[in-house]
Amino acid sequence: MFELSKQYSREAIHSACGGSKQAFLPAKNGRVVAACLRMDLNPQAPDVIICDGSASGRAAGRTLAAQRDAIPVFIKIEVDSYRFVGLFAVCESLTAPLDCAPYVSNSGFTPGQVSRVLKMRRCQ
Repeated sequence: MFELSKQYSREAIHSACGGSKQAFLPAKNGRVVAACLRMDLNPQAPDVIICDGSASGRAAGRTLAAQRDAIPVFIKIEVDSYRFVGLFAVCESLTAPLDCAPYVSNSGFTPGQVSRVLKMRRCQ
């Protein structure tokens, strides 16, 4: 479906996976179908995904944490250009503020703005 290290637009990701063109964790039919991450908000991506405390961020994080299948992960390179970095699945979900805190530094978020940290594992 996607070629490792190749760049894709949000439109191309949406066409292949579905879900929102704006969400960092687009969902379709109750499942997260991809991760489109910014390095300024997720400095340890793709190994760690930080979910903010907004209603959509909390819901997407909760949904992805419950999934066992892998999703394609993309890192934003520039406006509307995302590099495919592989298929990843959740291996750990952290919600306690003290557990999340080490992952929040340098993320652009304060610990109080984070609802969940998802530790990911490569599946390919």
